[in-house]
Amino acid sequence: MAINEEHKQSTAERGYGAIPFETDQLYKKYFVNVDLESLEANHTKDELLSDYDENVVERIHKKTGIKFDAVIHNGVIARGSDIVKTGGNEQKKSVMNNLPSDKFSAFAYDFCVEPISIEVKENSDGINILFFNSGKMHSPASVSVSVGEGVKATVNEYYFSNDVSVNSLSGSAQFFEIKDRARLEFNEIHCESAKTISLVTRAFKTYDESVLDFNAFYTGGASSRQRTVFRNDGENSVIRANEAIIGTNSQKFDLNTNLTNMKAKSKCIYEVRAVLADSANGIVKSFAKIVKGAEEAESHIKERGLIYDKGAKITMMPDMSIDESYVKASHSSSTSPISEDDIFYISNRGISKDNAKFLVGSGLIYELLKNIRSQDAKAFSMLMARHRLETREIGIPEALGSYGVWYD
Repeated sequence: MAINEEHKQSTAERGYGAIPFETDQLYKKYFVNVDLESLEANHTKDELLSDYDENVVERIHKKTGIKFDAVIHNGVIARGSDIVKTGGNEQKKSVMNNLPSDKFSAFAYDFCVEPISIEVKENSDGINILFFNSGKMHSPASVSVSVGEGVKATVNEYYFSNDVSVNSLSGSAQFFEIKDRARLEFNEIHCESAKTISLVTRAFKTYDESVLDFNAFYTGGASSRQRTVFRNDGENSVIRANEAIIGTNSQKFDLNTNLTNMKAKSKCIYEVRAVLADSANGIVKSFAKIVKGAEEAESHIKERGLIYDKGAKITMMPDMSIDESYVKASHSSSTSPISEDDIFYISNRGISKDNAKFLVGSGLIYELLKNIRSQDAKAFSMLMARHRLETREIGIPEALGSYGVWYD
């Protein structure tokens, strides 16, 4: 997933079709393929906003209890703010040039109608952004995010979509810069409906003494294909990244995460946990690299998968490359069905077998979700995790009340 100079040529010259989905020979047989040609569209902004309804946003607000500061509808700004604004071609090119050599990144460059710029110059307790797909039109969002020097901020992105009968695209290509001494908590929560194809490619770049806390929760959509690059390019900078997956029915999840320590005393910590039920299928590939000269750097990968039912499947492939001697590094991976001993032990305390399975699965996911500091994002994520494991329904439920979830 390293950025390839050849693939940084303008897609106006090459087009997304000239870029392969994957080049890794081992990974090719696992990854989730997507027919991008069927999702091609050339809409105007007016067309993309033609079915925007503020009442829909209000209903989502009532369901979730979350007030949205900005709304991205079908990839364009329906409601902006002083921080979330329309960008220009320079922002669009910056996003493309800093993303990996990914077919969807090029697709987003080709078919993005309106670049979006998010610039955080002052401390902010929470910026909530709704990415909503109507299910009628396909238009990826291109988003550049800048967090100024010394700024402390929280950005929450929520991906929802209408429940439709045909496949629709919910996608974004994003590039984040976290400047010197800045601190960013970025939370991304996916609860798309059962016919949505979720495609996101994102890259993060840190500077000296900056801190990034990244939390992603994938639980919606028919297929979810996520690509993330963390470039830790500052001395004494820290990246802590967590990704959680809950899959049911025949959902497919494909995560590919790349972490690189570029400078001395930088730290990258990555953990992913997945619970898959029914016939859901997941593939997780994580790669960490410490370059020559990044002395006293740290890099750690931890993967954990839990199989709820015999028809579910998950493949995990951690990898690491260390080019410097004076570092700390580790990687681990484990996948297993729910232990019959655990079920037996819990059932003997008067709890049904189904509830025992729920306690094991929810415990695995809650332990990761509790790292989210934003109260809005944490509470909603935990409520959705419980709803998904109890009902196995995909998408936002009609009512999402307080289930009594605790996480302190």
